[in-house]
Amino acid sequence: MNNADINNSSKVYALFYSFFLIPLMITIFGFLFFYLFKILTYEKQDPYHLLNNINSGSQTKRWQSAYELSNLMSDESKIPTDQLFTSQMISMYEKSIHDDPRVRTYLALAMGQTRNTLFCDILKVGFNDSNLENRIAVIKSTGMIGCVDCISSLNAIVDSKKDNQERLAAIISIGMLGDSDSEDILLKSLNDEEANIRWDSAISLLKMNNYAGIETIKKLLQRDYYENFPEVDGNEIDRAILTVMALIDKNNSVYFENELSLLADLDKNIKIREFALRIVTEYY
Repeated sequence: MNNADINNSSKVYALFYSFFLIPLMITIFGFLFFYLFKILTYEKQDPYHLLNNINSGSQTKRWQSAYELSNLMSDESKIPTDQLFTSQMISMYEKSIHDDPRVRTYLALAMGQTRNTLFCDILKVGFNDSNLENRIAVIKSTGMIGCVDCISSLNAIVDSKKDNQERLAAIISIGMLGDSDSEDILLKSLNDEEANIRWDSAISLLKMNNYAGIETIKKLLQRDYYENFPEVDGNEIDRAILTVMALIDKNNSVYFENELSLLADLDKNIKIREFALRIVTEYY
């Protein structure tokens, strides 16, 4: 091998080390470091472990653990059913009144996710919280759980001058509860100046098989209707139409043939077209 070949070979090896082997080794060591770091810092997402963090962790740790707990409770298989968990949740919620408001908000939402009626009594206390987000979380959770003895409180919220977010949450929860004592309140809300209040009042009434808001429901199935509300974007419109169609499908409602037929034939969203076509084929 002559000197030229040796020099060329050396250059090849230098390039190999510089542009391939060394970056590869850095990548491998970086991955191993990250993996070991994850193992060392990993915390088991167990309900009792999270409750312990809420009870004794730092301020940031407490609200983050409450948030993780509310997410964990969305998985029915991970919801503890023993009395210890229930009593600890109630105790944590009682103590949270003096904590970061986010802790109380996420604890209330976690209770709602469990669908456990044993939480109804403690959640009632939250209707009087000074923090808006806390009150909204309580309102949502009483609906998710099915706290029928909260219906009068929910009715009072809808019929009040409270924040529209709070009133809207109450209307949605009333629809979940399906109590006929709320029909008059919802009928009144069909004429509310806030569009979301009108829309969800009509939806909640339909859940009770009351078709007083049928014209509002029909409008919600018409894409051009949303042009009156420029703040509502395309994704929100798609979700609204799909939500209304799911309700119609569940209730076997037979009053929306024209609107659904148009969606089945012309809508730009293929998921909406297919869903509308299935409902039309099945019911009309």
